Amino acid sequence: MTALAHEPAGITATCVLVDVRDCGVPGVRWAAACAAALGVGLVVRAAAENDPAHTDVAALLAEHRELSVHIEHHGSPPARWEGALVVVSRYAALTVPPLAGRDCRDVAVLGGSSTALAGRFGVVTAVLDSVGGEGVLHRAIAFCRARRATRLRVLTRPYQGSSRSLDAAADLVHAACPDVIVELVREARAVDEEVRLFPSDLLVVSGRERAPAEGLQPGARAALHHAPCPVLFSCS
Repeated sequence: MTALAHEPAGITATCVLVDVRDCGVPGVRWAAACAAALGVGLVVRAAAENDPAHTDVAALLAEHRELSVHIEHHGSPPARWEGALVVVSRYAALTVPPLAGRDCRDVAVLGGSSTALAGRFGVVTAVLDSVGGEGVLHRAIAFCRARRATRLRVLTRPYQGSSRSLDAAADLVHAACPDVIVELVREARAVDEEVRLFPSDLLVVSGRERAPAEGLQPGARAALHHAPCPVLFSCS
């Protein structure tokens, strides 16, 4: 794990982008709550004109009158939306790589229990692998603040990170979120087992590859396939 810079823990996302055809109404609900918490706009890629989901999506968005919402209509070329946090289903994430990294946009993969999707556990878990740990920690802190989580669990490999770097991580979290309980865990269990035993609303991992063409790091790969909650893949 690299040294951690003591910078303000902010979110770089300019908006939250979700596709009704991929994520359905539950995905739009999660994306809208996320956008509201982060204080950014919501971009909704619509399904076909006669899709019955649109009635439910319209009712849902009417509950978020504070949001700036842009609708991209079905059949029109999708805009690029630089800096968007892209929300996708687990099915899409498994079938259309890459998740983040090369695209330079964070990706949230939806899945898990209704309790996690509703954000009722009050817990965010961050997995610090060998690459991208600083970005993961900053994203986790920002989501703790935005979603008013009460606990942040930071998982590291037993062979990674000195005591000094772990202390720096704790200091960084306490400075940004003084009311959040921080748990530093030298992970002895697999990521999927860890998050089953200690449920979270969000799991934050690195979307960066270990090296060119090597694919996701072990913790991120396990999270993609097995996490019982939404997973945020950080491109930083």
